[in-house]
Amino acid sequence: MEEIIGFTLVGLLVLTLGLGIKKLFTKKKDAFQYEDEIILDKKILHYGPFSGCRMNANKNLLLLLAVSSSPLFADISLRTLDNWGIDSYSSENLILQKTSEDTKSNLYIEMARPYCISSSPTITTPVGSSNYSEEDLINATMIVDRNKPKNIVLKVHTVIPGRGNTKDYVLKLKYFPSIAEAKSFDIKFKNETPLEDMSFSINGIVNAVKQSERICMGGYEFQETEIKETNYI
Repeated sequence: MEEIIGFTLVGLLVLTLGLGIKKLFTKKKDAFQYEDEIILDKKILHYGPFSGCRMNANKNLLLLLAVSSSPLFADISLRTLDNWGIDSYSSENLILQKTSEDTKSNLYIEMARPYCISSSPTITTPVGSSNYSEEDLINATMIVDRNKPKNIVLKVHTVIPGRGNTKDYVLKLKYFPSIAEAKSFDIKFKNETPLEDMSFSINGIVNAVKQSERICMGGYEFQETEIKETNYI
């Protein structure tokens, strides 16, 4: 009996000493251990919003634009090598412009945000001896790159001041053939229509559209450029 008690006491003593030694050499847990892990996380250090990492380059730009105290503006007024005009006429719109061969008429193509798609082809041309009113429809034929003539309809959108004491029509093209990759087109009116035929060289329209798309998607607000004809379109 005395031997059992002795072995029990020795076992308890050894267990107590073992626990004490383990506690002595075990590192105490820091109450902020997990907070340190978050601060030192490699993804946060290398891919944070101001890290300069290319992984978040677009997010950095959007964030800078969002917190900028002064908006970025761009007053656009360009003339391409193919003689296309690219101008801003509102805070969110660009206009592509090309003058006719006889310099009497002008073609305008609109590009508006947020989609930046070329649309709404419009022509300004002298009234001459005609007397059309707004909303009138004018029948004509259109020849694109010397292809087969196509019947088209032009709608009188409004009448604006022209050169000197003359007036110009603002005509919206309706039901017209594609000019997206064309080099030229002619619009011919019937004999009973007192308007002069028009001829446009639109070579380089593809490049002009692409350049306008880059500007449109560039993230800048446009200042209004004074363009006499387009203020009425």
